[in-house]
Amino acid sequence: MLGYLPPVFHEVKEMIEIAKIENPVLQSLWVEIEDAINNQFILTANESGADRYEKMLKISVPNTDTLETRRFRILTRFNEQAPYTYRVLKQLLDSLLGEGQYVMKRDIVNKTLSVKLELTVKGMFDAVVAMLERITPQNMVLTVELRYNQHNTLSRYTHAQLTRYTHDQLRNEVLN
Repeated sequence: MLGYLPPVFHEVKEMIEIAKIENPVLQSLWVEIEDAINNQFILTANESGADRYEKMLKISVPNTDTLETRRFRILTRFNEQAPYTYRVLKQLLDSLLGEGQYVMKRDIVNKTLSVKLELTVKGMFDAVVAMLERITPQNMVLTVELRYNQHNTLSRYTHAQLTRYTHDQLRNEVLN
């Protein structure tokens, strides 16, 4: 702190004592400013910066991960958000769910993407929705639904209860 003052103050006892008190505070402030600048970039982020990115990206981290591993995981999540083509998205769903386990319809004019999953992959529904929300363009309306009701689902209802629905509703809608 004394370096910023005129030489006349360098020998004043009160100014020397004030500088001794202010120096540690200013040093910690400079460190915080430097950390804030470094945490704006993944490759230079410290522990708290990595925590912030992980919280934003909803990444869970094992306690054993090093800072470098955490940075790598954050970078891969950012790279995951590259633009996907319709063909690549279809290949991705085929590899995850299996061919014929979904129906995907894209309407470019209305900017909609509709994916209907077979009820046989119902357990994967939430994971598929999360993945599609991450990789589909944000200007498209995404709809993900279950595709067909199976006999074991409908067998819980009596015939009288099922007569309230059309055949299409029984087959394509989730019944409560």
